[in-house]
Amino acid sequence: SGTIVNTIRGSKLLEESNNHSINNSKSLIGSVTIIQLQIGLLASAKTLQEELRDLANSADTSSSIGLAKVLQETSVALLRKPELWVYGNIESGKVPINSAESTFTRISISERSKISKEITSNFAGEITNSLPTKNNSIGPNSINELIAITILIAAKSSPLNNAEYIDAEQIRKALEIAGSTPSGELIALEVLWVPEGDKETLSSEELLTTYPNLKHL
Repeated sequence: SGTIVNTIRGSKLLEESNNHSINNSKSLIGSVTIIQLQIGLLASAKTLQEELRDLANSADTSSSIGLAKVLQETSVALLRKPELWVYGNIESGKVPINSAESTFTRISISERSKISKEITSNFAGEITNSLPTKNNSIGPNSINELIAITILIAAKSSPLNNAEYIDAEQIRKALEIAGSTPSGELIALEVLWVPEGDKETLSSEELLTTYPNLKHL
């Protein structure tokens, strides 16, 4: 479909005092909370695309402190534009610690497979950029043109739970909770936005076909 994505990806394997990682944690007990937060915004939120692009090019995604900063700045940027939220969805669940990494990776692959090209990528501190392709242009009254933001989080714990219904207030609360996740609790983070540039958009049909779980706010 010519959809373009930017990604900020980083992971910090869950460590305990014995330095065991998720893959090596057979002796560990407990669970990891995985959260997926998605928002469809009016394309007039193009400054958000610029902010995320700048963040991808400057963020330290190789450390949990850097990931926490990315999550906080992404959440704050979205919280500043509630009038542009059109669609949203929140999913949260706990998985056994031994399967946390594979579960996070599976969801990540599922989300990344929805897009055709990653323009800017920041993975564990390694930044890559490639040339964007042409797509739809934003007009002065593009009320039917949208961008989509996906935030995927793995944390040792989180007070964020699945909501019985999704509305703007639930999205606001979820962003506030996500953005305040301590670096010591954050294990992995992925932020994707579609499309990449400030002159690229998705139609409502494209958005809902690609992200069928989104609910109108």
